[in-house]
Amino acid sequence: MGYPRSVYTAAEKRLEKRKRAAEDTAAIHREEFAKLEPMYAGYSDEMRKTAFKTAQIVLGRSKDAAAQMEELKKKNLDIQEQISQLLARHGYDKSYIEPAYTCEKCKDTGYIDGYMCDCLKQLARAVACEKLNEQSPLKLSSFDDIDINYYPADGAGAISPRKRMESIIGFCKKYAEDFSLSSQSLLFMGATGLGKTHLSLAIADVVTKKGFGVVYGSAQGFLNQLEQEHFGKNNAQGDEYRTMLLDCDLLILDDLGSEFSTSFTVSSIYDIINTRILSGKPTIISTNLTLAEIEDRYSERILSRLCGCYKVFKFDGSDIRTMRI
Repeated sequence: MGYPRSVYTAAEKRLEKRKRAAEDTAAIHREEFAKLEPMYAGYSDEMRKTAFKTAQIVLGRSKDAAAQMEELKKKNLDIQEQISQLLARHGYDKSYIEPAYTCEKCKDTGYIDGYMCDCLKQLARAVACEKLNEQSPLKLSSFDDIDINYYPADGAGAISPRKRMESIIGFCKKYAEDFSLSSQSLLFMGATGLGKTHLSLAIADVVTKKGFGVVYGSAQGFLNQLEQEHFGKNNAQGDEYRTMLLDCDLLILDDLGSEFSTSFTVSSIYDIINTRILSGKPTIISTNLTLAEIEDRYSERILSRLCGCYKVFKFDGSDIRTMRI
């Protein structure tokens, strides 16, 4: 991941906070248990002494170090067993006095043998997504906020706008509940005010609560940032914005087609769509454009990527926002 150092620093601080909280809680439990069971203090002191002797043997490099280490190991295991029995006598298991780290692999340090742990990578992704979403003026929506009665119960087609919307909502609910990094990409098409953005944000609400990194924004907003990053005078941080767009777990690109069209914006849209397809990362795109208009505005190859790799939903009805006035 090509995130700036500030992102990793923020993620490391969160990990350190988790680590400190787990260790502080364990320390409190040990103090409480020592008051409850006086013998525990003696065993704890013996554990500290064996740890100190182990360090002395390692630093001293004595000839019989291996034998001494084996003896201390046996003694340490015996003390641990005695402590476990004391805990069980009072209805506790050993985990009560041990730190409950969020990540047992790295003990919330973020690193294993000098390599970055997956937990730190996940936190870095979350921090990066939050930084991007600070620019979004919209709050997350809920599936419960959608009123299906605003959609006509009858229409010219074989399926009424209301029935179609019920089907789309049902699919999106299941999509959000079952979301994974291999979930399908979605394309929402239809006129203004039919609920495309609302549904996108409702999905984002559920997926975010599941712990995934979601980035939401308008096509115009994303492209403005990419353009500033690409052509800006201060490009010391490279293409970090592009990296975050391409690397997030779920990218929601709202209102495709509202941006000012240039060769740069068209190539950037293709870059985002194609790169995320190749890396298998799901994307949700909403647009007021028809398929023919997408081809005319962005080229046949972008239309081909969307039709071939996205599940397409067409929204029908009248502008809901005007009905609510």
